[in-house]
Amino acid sequence: MNLEIFWTVSAIVVAVAVAGWMIVLERREPEPGQPRVIPTTPVLFLAVIAIVLALAHLMTLVTGTPHMGRLG
Repeated sequence: MNLEIFWTVSAIVVAVAVAGWMIVLERREPEPGQPRVIPTTPVLFLAVIAIVLALAHLMTLVTGTPHMGRLG
């Protein structure tokens, strides 16, 4: 396995785990009078962006051609 593919897949796994944990924290009822220490919505947003970018990078690594977009 290529080392770059390993790190990309590892980043995807970590980002999915972080996104999952943030969803769990969002669904919990906050304790009365205790604010949440971690802002779950921005962290979840960043995790989803990281997943999308890592999947695009993984597609580039697997196919061997760079992603050119619609304007190509």
